[in-house]
Amino acid sequence: MYRKENHQPMFLPSSPDDPPESFGPYRFECKFGVVEKVDYASSPGSGPLHGGRLYAPLEPPSALPGYMGSTSFTAVLAEHRNEITFEQDENVESCPVLVVEPDRVQSGAEVLLFLYNLKDRRKLVDKFQVRSWNMVVPKMIMDAIMDSIDEIFSGFNANDLMPQLQSLATQIFQNSSRALTTHQSMTIKEYCASFTGRNFRWEALGNIFTLCGQQLVITPENDPAVIEWDDPGGKDRLLEQVTVASTICLNFCDQASAANEMLACLQYNDVMLRTQLYGDSSYQAWRRLGDLTATIYAAGLHVESENSDDCPFFLRQWRRCCFTSAFYMDKTMATFVGRPPLLNYRYCTLTPPLDLSDEALVEGGEVLDQAMSELDSAGWSTKGIRHRMSTGRIRFQLSVFRERTLEIALASHEPRDLIQKCNEIREGVRAVWESTPDHLRYDRRLRDDFHHGWLTIVYLYLNYLYTCFLLQRALIKHTNTGQEALCDISRQVLGIVNSITTMRNPMVDLDRHYSWIALTYGVPSSGVLLLELLHQSHKPGPHNVVLPRAELVRNLSVFISMLSWIARPGQGNYRECKEAEKNLSRILDQVLDPQPVHPEMVHDVTSELSSFLNWSNYNSWDFSSEYFPVANSFVP
Repeated sequence: MYRKENHQPMFLPSSPDDPPESFGPYRFECKFGVVEKVDYASSPGSGPLHGGRLYAPLEPPSALPGYMGSTSFTAVLAEHRNEITFEQDENVESCPVLVVEPDRVQSGAEVLLFLYNLKDRRKLVDKFQVRSWNMVVPKMIMDAIMDSIDEIFSGFNANDLMPQLQSLATQIFQNSSRALTTHQSMTIKEYCASFTGRNFRWEALGNIFTLCGQQLVITPENDPAVIEWDDPGGKDRLLEQVTVASTICLNFCDQASAANEMLACLQYNDVMLRTQLYGDSSYQAWRRLGDLTATIYAAGLHVESENSDDCPFFLRQWRRCCFTSAFYMDKTMATFVGRPPLLNYRYCTLTPPLDLSDEALVEGGEVLDQAMSELDSAGWSTKGIRHRMSTGRIRFQLSVFRERTLEIALASHEPRDLIQKCNEIREGVRAVWESTPDHLRYDRRLRDDFHHGWLTIVYLYLNYLYTCFLLQRALIKHTNTGQEALCDISRQVLGIVNSITTMRNPMVDLDRHYSWIALTYGVPSSGVLLLELLHQSHKPGPHNVVLPRAELVRNLSVFISMLSWIARPGQGNYRECKEAEKNLSRILDQVLDPQPVHPEMVHDVTSELSSFLNWSNYNSWDFSSEYFPVANSFVP
């Protein structure tokens, strides 16, 4: 249980005015008293400040530089390594034992003390794993991490914790400063042992905090099955502490400068947590996405190595899964905020992971051979069973075409051969969708077929439809044709978004995900339909686009009403949802009760409205138009 009398470390803001996004200067309070103020909100790379002193990086001069591509200074010799015999330098010293400053050790020990006192960490991680189909860290890896830390803590003397935690922190710092090495014959047990037990690393530890945080976000405060709270607001305070702990682990990893797939997984989970806490347009999340991108490139996860001797087969597949998850996140966030993607598909090996279970991968031998024989030529399982990597495969394939769409939609000028390019992308994304197995296709499942993972299936279909939506908008923007097709897609998207509300009761703990769906897919599609209805209400028919007005008004009313409860005060997307509700309501009011418009202005209604509604970034919408009545500004 999480109780005050247990004396868990408390991360307390120095003043009530400290914004939750930055955390402000924090101090740890525990049974050992108040530790000197530590600013964990320092910029990435600088590390925590203690006593006004900046921590030096832990990266030794002999650290490996990471992935080096074909233009690097090593490329010429590396490409001809088989033709040249290199002598091994026998004078190269082994990596010296790292000396970690006492202040840094104390900071690490405080993080470990917080985890030691977080008795419900296993419950939170287990519940997250049960509900999530898109885990970037395999369950067996997280189980090994959790088992290892439990075993370490169980051997501690509870009456003399701090010296033991300081010793553990020192060891973790030293482990994290070394590269995470692998070899082709490595077993799953050996792989897990490389970052757990006596080799425990901050990358592994941080993933515990990020998963606990993601589960806390959607856990009702009155859910005794997870944690029993002593007082109102206890969950939010614990969530804040977990998030700060994740930040500290990331800073420790950044100081060590070791790029590997475990760090990429931690950064991915941290971005996920921050979008849920601060909203999908959060600058914090976007900045952390940049760190994830740097790790992907530096660790070489974006390319398939010609020499696979350094990696077992199961890890190659897991690294693919890590890369494809980051690739999908990059395209999703870029679309949401209307910014160029950070991971460029032109420089990546576009090979998704095979549709295999984690169990078959690590078992190897005949079990793996049998599973491989059940794959079709495209790498899909023919058994109709969904694995952890199944949704990652289709999300990645769709994301490649999303990035090509963004090249057109976000271009500063009209692309050459626009129509041809749009048609090629449309045909490509349609071919990907048609090749997707039926059990992953929402459009081939019963609409009332609620099941575990149902929402993920909806995501996939909306992802596909929205790429078509963006392509159609690009055509309209540059050619002023295709409005009917855009309205058809918008009606379909809006209908699906509204249907999700019917599953609200059995999926009440996913409310924070509803807001992302509503903003990403519902707001743009409803905006297109409202603009067309408004245009038609101001201009006598006949119209090129024939719309079922009564049906649309009902569906739009349902959606706008949804925006009123889809996010609660204090949640990341609350402000955006309230602004969208208010502004779309104003347009609907104009549709239902049109205000007089000067005849000479009638023909400009649609073009004027479209000009200030930037569909690549709805956060930039300007509703201060003469077409809408003046209203009080939104106050959260």
